[in-house]
Amino acid sequence: MNLDFDNLKHETLLNNYEALCRKFNKKGFDFAKDIIATIDILIAADTLFDVPRSFRPHPLKGKYKGYFAVDVTDKHRVIFRPNHDGDPEFRIDNYKTIKSIIIIEIFKDYHD
Repeated sequence: MNLDFDNLKHETLLNNYEALCRKFNKKGFDFAKDIIATIDILIAADTLFDVPRSFRPHPLKGKYKGYFAVDVTDKHRVIFRPNHDGDPEFRIDNYKTIKSIIIIEIFKDYHD
């Protein structure tokens, strides 16, 4: 998929592994590798439909309505929205039409 970022800080962190580790590796857990692996899966997939089910791609509700998430850990998600302005083939309910996304959060626990 084609990826863009809503926040330059997230893009910068993903391009600087040491900074990503400093920010997210806590209590002996190597979350930075998990984040990178999840982003790599999104990049490798042609569409959201092609993301492996083990990453649980799913639509969000409430304040995140219109957004989607994939699992990084049991609690943490990458949150994104489709980026298909003006695309007549795009349907938010059809994962095969989601080919471009904007990353909103790279390691978010929205259950709090």
